[in-house]
Amino acid sequence: MSRAQLVFALLLSCFIVGGYLIADWSTNLPADAVATYVGRDSCIECHQQQVELFTGSHHDKAMDVANDETVLADFNNQSLEHYGVTSRMFRDGDRFMVHTEGPDGKMADFEVKYTFGVEPLQQYMVVLDRGQVQVLRLSWDTQRKKWFYLSPPDVESKLDPTDPLHWTGITQNWNSSCAFCHSTNLEKNFDLASATWNTTWSEIDVSCEACHGPAGLHNELMANQGIFPDRNHGTGLAKLKTVSNIAQVESCAPCHSRRTQVVDGWKPGCNFDDYFALQPLTEPIYFADGQIRDEDYVHGSFIQSKMYHAGIKCSDCHDPHSLKLKHDGNNVCTSCHQHPAGKYDSELHHHHKTGTEGAKCVNCHMPSTTYMMVDARRDHSFRVPRPDLSQLHGTPNACTKCHLELETALKTPDGEQLPQYLDWMIAAETGNDAVADLLKQIDGKMAVATAKWYPRETSPIPTAWYPELAAAQSQIRKNMDAGDQLAELLAKRSYPALTRATAAVNLGLFSDYKVTIRSLDDDDIKVVSAAISGLQGQIGYLFSQLNYAQDPRPFRAGILEITERLAFLLSHPSKRIRGEAANVLLELPAEVRVGTLSDRQRLKFNDAIDQHIDSLMLARENAGAHIALGQINERMARIGNAESDYRNAIRLSPYTTGPRSNLASLLEQKARYLAQAAPSPAAKKEVLRLTTEVRELRKRDHELLGIDVGRVEGLAGTDALHYRFAMSSWLQDDAETAEKYLLRAFEQNDSVRTYALGLTTFYIEQKEFEKAEKFVDHLLKIDPGHPAHLNLKKQIESQKSQ
Repeated sequence: MSRAQLVFALLLSCFIVGGYLIADWSTNLPADAVATYVGRDSCIECHQQQVELFTGSHHDKAMDVANDETVLADFNNQSLEHYGVTSRMFRDGDRFMVHTEGPDGKMADFEVKYTFGVEPLQQYMVVLDRGQVQVLRLSWDTQRKKWFYLSPPDVESKLDPTDPLHWTGITQNWNSSCAFCHSTNLEKNFDLASATWNTTWSEIDVSCEACHGPAGLHNELMANQGIFPDRNHGTGLAKLKTVSNIAQVESCAPCHSRRTQVVDGWKPGCNFDDYFALQPLTEPIYFADGQIRDEDYVHGSFIQSKMYHAGIKCSDCHDPHSLKLKHDGNNVCTSCHQHPAGKYDSELHHHHKTGTEGAKCVNCHMPSTTYMMVDARRDHSFRVPRPDLSQLHGTPNACTKCHLELETALKTPDGEQLPQYLDWMIAAETGNDAVADLLKQIDGKMAVATAKWYPRETSPIPTAWYPELAAAQSQIRKNMDAGDQLAELLAKRSYPALTRATAAVNLGLFSDYKVTIRSLDDDDIKVVSAAISGLQGQIGYLFSQLNYAQDPRPFRAGILEITERLAFLLSHPSKRIRGEAANVLLELPAEVRVGTLSDRQRLKFNDAIDQHIDSLMLARENAGAHIALGQINERMARIGNAESDYRNAIRLSPYTTGPRSNLASLLEQKARYLAQAAPSPAAKKEVLRLTTEVRELRKRDHELLGIDVGRVEGLAGTDALHYRFAMSSWLQDDAETAEKYLLRAFEQNDSVRTYALGLTTFYIEQKEFEKAEKFVDHLLKIDPGHPAHLNLKKQIESQKSQ
């Protein structure tokens, strides 16, 4: 071959290779190509190791069809008595059966169609007549190999079949409450008109695509894989292996968090906060310092932690496919915390004998609480035990938890056996002085020990946001002003977003809106959403001052400033934020809203309200969604729609309190309008019909409120229900019951001004002016210059002097 031929061949080769590379780089799937769910079988060929690890995991066993392989419980004619009901578990050929109390209160046979979970308990599910799948409270303890009845927290009595907590009620409804996180590609498919379900999934359990996203495009791309990745879709799956830990953590968060879905369409790889509203660190879900009280499913704890903010992600400790811990014992922690001479995994650090419970890292830094009677869950905020904070704010600490078990065997001074530390905390809060005193004693001993072992001058600086949050929320619980503390927390942008969001929500209890309003431009959606919620309360306060203040101009200016800032959020990039801002704007008087919004903003407002309605309708099976929708339609003067919404709520949940009262108020207004506008015989007949229905609606709602009040007897945190029942009793001309439950609401939570105001008004009407004065004085103690309360005080003094 001549030199020229060689050069030509080389040039031709370069041209061919270059052409191939250009063609490969240019060949991409369309940007709007949509990935479909194709199932785990399509993953096996290329990902055998991952599939092997996944097989048999808790995700793999999250839900399954009931058969001899999947059912762990003994159905060989077993029986269990629970609160007077004797249930029987038996076999009917290949079928697994339960004979128990049904939705009508009668004993009947139900076939178990599905298993739910695998350990430490397995639950069982029944399909009822409208396609709804219900989770039985009869459960199998997989460790003790025995049946047990899973009572709801704080309920130690038989549940009536009309109770939403009954196994046939909405709280045990799989379609609504559980399915999203236990199956892959779940579609609820609830039909409102017929109130029936046609729930579907692509895979019955938590499979590959639940975490990685639908794999249809991925498979297509990998089958035709070139040198360059697809410029529009990459690998066709969610990008979970990123420099930041956020993508991976947020792929787990929707199912491992206490949250509400607010926007439809989430897939792995999406921003969690755009689609879900995370529970803030408020009671009763969390203690004042952010430690878990009720189940938080980990995420809310974890994103408070220094670990999360240092870049730690779930797969640093857990294998993402088997879900098992990557190491045994303290090695889980020391695999990262590798310090010379075992700095942390030694008695010099933990001051407990090696090999004992006190020497385990997790027992100090991830204390557990048992939920569902047998399921121990660890707090993932990875905090240092602080007995000193327990002394100040009544929060738990890991040291007292362990020593309570060692020193008392969980037996209280009066001999009562309380199963765990949380039960002791609740007993102390609800008036058991002996328990409270004993906890204080142990807290004191633990505080002395930790101060000795870890002197401040030689120890790392403690995490600041836990004690600061505890101090602020403890002040609120004591009905003391925490506005300044909350404002400082909110302003510290280096602090966890969830901590600052909690401060913003709490600031709604206080009148200074200027601090809250500054957080509307925060980078984190959690904080912006919480600030909107806080402003909602502060707007109410400003409006309450307009009619009483000597100079109402500052209050009008405040309302205008908040309105303008919320209007600005109608252009926020997050659909969720636009909807939440519009919902608060909708609560303003129409003239304020119309006078403030520009023509363009009014268009955006209408779009955002539609988004908020879409958000509500994600839970269209729940009466609460239709009550909220009815209130929106009332504010938008769509009265016919509002009436339909309230009637839908009653139809979906006939034993729920609330929709009847809302409907009664609506019909009352309608009757008044008819009586004034058209006094014809037909109108008079319609007014009579409406008046009769209003009376029946209020009577029935009052009966249901009474049932609910009976169900919560002795429980803390039920003040709002007691207040509603008191007001309903007042409407029913039952002054004695109204007084009893007004006082009960106030005694449970005297920081709510409405309760003291209700008592003041009640006693004025009853002409018991000395009692009325006591409660107006309480209001003036909270807000000394409140014009309306000062006027009430003058009115009472005038009446007393007559």
